Amino acid sequence: MLERLRNIFRSTPSEPWSPSDYRVAATEAGANVNYDCYCSCDAGFAFDRSAADAGAESCCCGNRMLVGADAGTRLGAALPQTPAFRMDVQQVAMPWGEAVEVALAIPQDAG
Repeated sequence: MLERLRNIFRSTPSEPWSPSDYRVAATEAGANVNYDCYCSCDAGFAFDRSAADAGAESCCCGNRMLVGADAGTRLGAALPQTPAFRMDVQQVAMPWGEAVEVALAIPQDAG
């Protein structure tokens, strides 16, 4: 019984971390899109509706985030080959009613 408990606590999660819920708040320029990161940060992206080619924003842990049309494709193309990243891409409703793509690149060795 004791050995079984040790194995349970030694096991790794079955699924890698991904953001469970994005928080979206309207701003004059567009919206702030935030999430609770595994590193304890309140990380996010300031989405400006007039800036079609905004660059990715980063968290202290190495996550990189981009919001907008084709965010997943654009972020993937901008990532370095090393370190390796896994992508989490979701559609998120903006305050003005439009669904916008949110892409988060997470270092493979994180979370």
